[in-house]
Amino acid sequence: MVAFSGGPDSMALLHLLRDLAFDTDLRLEAAHFDHGIRSDSREESRRVVDMAAGLGIRCHVGGPPSRPGTTQASLRITRYRWLEEVRRDLSAARIAVGHHADDQAETVLFRLMRGTDVRGLAGIPIRRGPIVRPLLPLRRYEIVHYLKCVGASWISDPSNMDRRWTRARIRADIMPELERRLPDVVPRLVSLGKAAAGTDRLYDRAAMVLLHAAVLESDCAGAVELRREVLIRADPELLARALRRVARARGVVPSHGGTRAAVEFISEGRSGGRVMLGGGLEVAREYDRVIISGKPKPAVAKPLLVHPGPGGGSLRLGSRAFDVRWKAVSAAARHPDRIAVAVPLGHYPLMFREWRHGDRIRLPAGTRKVSRLFGDRRVPVRERSRVPVLADMTGNVLWVQGLATAVTDARVEYEESLLEFELRHE
Repeated sequence: MVAFSGGPDSMALLHLLRDLAFDTDLRLEAAHFDHGIRSDSREESRRVVDMAAGLGIRCHVGGPPSRPGTTQASLRITRYRWLEEVRRDLSAARIAVGHHADDQAETVLFRLMRGTDVRGLAGIPIRRGPIVRPLLPLRRYEIVHYLKCVGASWISDPSNMDRRWTRARIRADIMPELERRLPDVVPRLVSLGKAAAGTDRLYDRAAMVLLHAAVLESDCAGAVELRREVLIRADPELLARALRRVARARGVVPSHGGTRAAVEFISEGRSGGRVMLGGGLEVAREYDRVIISGKPKPAVAKPLLVHPGPGGGSLRLGSRAFDVRWKAVSAAARHPDRIAVAVPLGHYPLMFREWRHGDRIRLPAGTRKVSRLFGDRRVPVRERSRVPVLADMTGNVLWVQGLATAVTDARVEYEESLLEFELRHE
């Protein structure tokens, strides 16, 4: 599918691809987007459709769903979004666009003036996803010469020379003056773009190598765990590139500020801390690991109530589900492989639940915050809400899975005061 404006670039592209289609199984369609920002745009759209029809090619016409944007960037985004929709409807493999070498030189110069990095200096890629630019190696004058040779006509778009736009001023004023003083300025700028593109690809490969060495785990929810010791040895710019790569793989384009903050945090941030990368992604440090994930939602786990006597039920904490069974036993009848907790009779009902900030547990050496127990045992922050806790009706923690069982003042004189239970993952 050719993005067809009727101008010399897209007209030459349509001619060349039509000639190619004669000798191949290429199926060709055209698509014209009318932004509706000029009074004669509808008439121009009809001319464009007729020009494509004269070549035996069907042309699809579309426009913005609402009031057109006021910047070239917004107009471009709307246009490309529509082109992609048409491509999918037609099951077309590619969208061919008529950018050429002069467009490339103008883009590189524009980004130099605005300020950019290596990726920006690379300019327009010859291919990105389904979009291809077959004319990118050609100069504008070569394209016009070809059209004259084949006797083709085209439409001149006055908005291309509208000096309200920076790109138009570059095309109308700056580039002609530069070419007058430096006749080879266009190939020089194109060469700079190629060199920057090569450097950009090299950075990307290095970032992939870094991530390959650092990745510990990547789950289906989009979270990725990385070795901090590997990341902090990397050059900051390379680390930033790796972080942006992880973010883009999750559909997020992070801001420069967010990336910079994440790089600094990985190097200097404390364990248990976190910083936003952007787009809902956060970077957290848990001891020697760095975790990049979506911002966690507040837990809404429902507690499982425990009453005296035998019972059971299900407990779900985040992505973990447990089958819980319990019964009251005497000290002599305890099962050696099961957990038993002494419970004062007046403290029922108990509840199995997630850990809460402020939870404390009584140990032989005195009371201790459960959060400190997690820290001592290096339990990752994102795992803590999935560790079952047993607490009594007053909030006293009696047991934390895998960490501690509380010391109580209860005298085990009744069967009901000793609770034996077991948890199994469902």
